[in-house]
Amino acid sequence: MNSGREVLGIAQPEMVELFDGKTLDGWGFIGDPTAWGVVEGEIRVVNAGRFGWLRSAKMYRDFELEAEFYLEKGTNSGLGIRCAGDGDPAFSGMEIQIYDNHGDAPERNSCGAVYNAVAPELQAVNPPKQWNSYRVVLVGDLLNVWLNGQQIHNNTKLDDRGIFRNDDQPLPMSDRLTTGYIAFQAHGEPGLRLRNIRIKDLSPDPDPGDLEDALVGISEEDEILGWTPRGGGEWTLSGTTLTGKNGPGHLFSNSVHTDIEMRMSVRINERGNSGVYFRTIPRPEDPDSWPLGYEAQVDNHDPKNFTGSVYDRAWPRGVDGPISRDGAWFDYRIVAQGDRVRTWINGRLMVDTTLDDYDRGHVAFQTHHNGNTIEYRDVRWRLGGGDE
Repeated sequence: MNSGREVLGIAQPEMVELFDGKTLDGWGFIGDPTAWGVVEGEIRVVNAGRFGWLRSAKMYRDFELEAEFYLEKGTNSGLGIRCAGDGDPAFSGMEIQIYDNHGDAPERNSCGAVYNAVAPELQAVNPPKQWNSYRVVLVGDLLNVWLNGQQIHNNTKLDDRGIFRNDDQPLPMSDRLTTGYIAFQAHGEPGLRLRNIRIKDLSPDPDPGDLEDALVGISEEDEILGWTPRGGGEWTLSGTTLTGKNGPGHLFSNSVHTDIEMRMSVRINERGNSGVYFRTIPRPEDPDSWPLGYEAQVDNHDPKNFTGSVYDRAWPRGVDGPISRDGAWFDYRIVAQGDRVRTWINGRLMVDTTLDDYDRGHVAFQTHHNGNTIEYRDVRWRLGGGDE
């Protein structure tokens, strides 16, 4: 069955409901889940004084979103876009502000603002105790937003604007996650009500929605569950973020696979170097040395083996150099099915090739050298043909 309209034989995306009007099925939580409930066919903040976010089950890069929200006097909330699975969505991704400030001048923290980054072009929120409607279209680094039918962001570029809490804490929109969840905020105030939440996934490589978390926690001894470090380097897991420092060293999955799909967000420090090995095994003569297998490269400076290449085996076509950069998050997708191997960076296909040297092995994350810092966030995978 086709999930979308047919245009010249190609299925086109359609709007799908994110809220069934009855339950919170299909949603997850960041923070306190008891803040939320379903009342009379609406999602509501049912417990004032509770803080957290309600987030979608799938991640989205490019999308068109529609939602309606209702505010009491003084209600504060937000719509998180491209946000991580933990932390504060306002700063891992971005927050389109939801706020009762009818009649105020547009500011970078008023309703419709990209919070702490860009003020809306005009203030269009209704007075309290009325319903409002959002339409948000985000494709690449261009954002368009309509509030109650009035366009308040017109091709707003996700550039170097943005701060964390204060002006002396820059946090450019262009450095934040490029793929993430949709989320709504419980800010502690009562009065938020949501309904008619729909999305059209415009991403070039849509999240299938059935990947599993690859990093599930740490033991009482602070060991990363399901993973084994080899060689040098230091590995830590905080929430959904795996950090590797110094090196050289590797963190091997205990699981093995034949086919694999992996998705994750990645950030490397200045002049950093890393990679995601797949179908890999420790080198028999020296298991603490460089592994055998395929490596999806992370290097924003190598003129040949730059980010998105399969190191020394396959290279991106149609690009002269890396489309990712140091210090900024980018999303990585890796798929190996039989002998076909593909990689994507920020939704762009980089490698599509045939490789037949290795058909089974582990995943291994690399930290390359002293001074190296690599972060992998929200790592998800689907493993085929594996066992423990």
